[in-house]
Amino acid sequence: MTADPGPVGFPPPDVLPTEDAPPAGIKRTERPHPLTPFIRGWVVLLALVISIGREFVPNGEGPRPLPPLEIILLAVAALAIGAAAAGYISWRFTRFVIDADELRVDTGAIFRRSMRVAFDKVQSIDVVQPFAARIFGLAELQIDVGSHERSKLRYLSLGRAYALRDYLLTRARGYQAEAATTTRSVSVLTDLHETDEVLVQVPPQTLLLAAVTSHEFWMIVLGGLVFVGVGLAVGQWWVLLAAGLPTISGLFGFVSRRVTGQFNYTLSRREHGLRIARGLTSLTSQSLPARRIQAAQLSQSPVWRLLGLYRIDIEVIGWGAVTDNEDKSGVSTILLPAGTFAQVQVALAAIWPRADFTTVELSPAPQRARWLHPFSGPFLRWGHDQYLVVAQHGWLVRRWQLVPHARVQSVRIAQGPVSRRLGLADLEFHTAGMHIAAHASGVDAGVVLQRQAELMALLHHHSPDVSEPFAATTPATPPEVPGGQAGPDALRADQAEATISSTE
Repeated sequence: MTADPGPVGFPPPDVLPTEDAPPAGIKRTERPHPLTPFIRGWVVLLALVISIGREFVPNGEGPRPLPPLEIILLAVAALAIGAAAAGYISWRFTRFVIDADELRVDTGAIFRRSMRVAFDKVQSIDVVQPFAARIFGLAELQIDVGSHERSKLRYLSLGRAYALRDYLLTRARGYQAEAATTTRSVSVLTDLHETDEVLVQVPPQTLLLAAVTSHEFWMIVLGGLVFVGVGLAVGQWWVLLAAGLPTISGLFGFVSRRVTGQFNYTLSRREHGLRIARGLTSLTSQSLPARRIQAAQLSQSPVWRLLGLYRIDIEVIGWGAVTDNEDKSGVSTILLPAGTFAQVQVALAAIWPRADFTTVELSPAPQRARWLHPFSGPFLRWGHDQYLVVAQHGWLVRRWQLVPHARVQSVRIAQGPVSRRLGLADLEFHTAGMHIAAHASGVDAGVVLQRQAELMALLHHHSPDVSEPFAATTPATPPEVPGGQAGPDALRADQAEATISSTE
């Protein structure tokens, strides 16, 4: 059996049938990998050992006698057996079922829980390999359906996780396909497939250079120097040691998190969409749903301006707040951790092929804006074209905020008593995510009134979706999907028609 042909302008999905793969529509029931109880159990055991061990660490209240060695060994053995038993019970009563319409995940020994994921609701899927799972070649599947809570499958073999991810993404696009048993990637470090198109790669040396020249790094250094200076001013030499150790530890932790978290960063494209692979000890292969990206922010520290480096953060519906590196679930809102301007253009063109922020003409803030913004006044600019609204601000850390017209929900015009007296106003562009506070400060109020009509006209008259390439065309008859829902070109909830309001 072969996949249904895709819409015009899109290649057919890469279906990987195998001899033992059941035909599409046949119910298939599986359990997680047999090593799952061990992987999950030792993490629980380690957490218990650390929490109990803290009770015997000297804290200045006097020495605490350690219990006999036999008691310690028995306690560790009991904890290990308990963790293994809990992991086995969890594994024994966990299964996932794939049928014609949905993925169902059943868990719970006493209190049963059945979580159902309709194929057409799948937004993105990430393959995460924590350090322990990576040792044994296992991976966790995180399925994003547009909410903050993600459905998780722990743990599958790496090949099975990749195959199931590709199958679910194919079904999410509205195609019928056969579920492959397993598939392989060319590289275990980047999750690259033979047909993948590599767009951007950031080597470790660039990540290290970007970390030690970032403004966060120098803020930690400055904090330590201030603490030392205060101590020396009062004649307390012990402050050198008290401030030096935390500062060095903080710098090492900051740099190591930046380098290991984004190690071997690779942005690639395949028929299922965009994908970001990153991580040294833990590997994350993160799907990037371009249609759900609400805004992007470029930032550049003072030293980065000399080196020509930029960073891109994005706001994605369902991913939560903008992250500095990545959150505990492995989700990262970093589109580009550090790269040249050419790499910035490639990354932005990958998510918004119709838009080019470099062609947007930016208007500077008037001279009187320096009364309210004495430092950043010379760098305040904003403008828009038929696709994007662009705002620039920041004197120490330069930032550019990009918001597609199709993602703007409302525009707010704010004026305080001083800004009204100066004839200035601030523009705020509200999106569905509300995590990147896109705004233009110190704008001439007269210009705002003139261009407000332009903005509202663009927003009201169905601005083109910047995530769609120019070559893409809409098929005459979209593919049918279960439940009578529209196909992959349908308008999702995050693409609803914008409701525009402006207040003063």
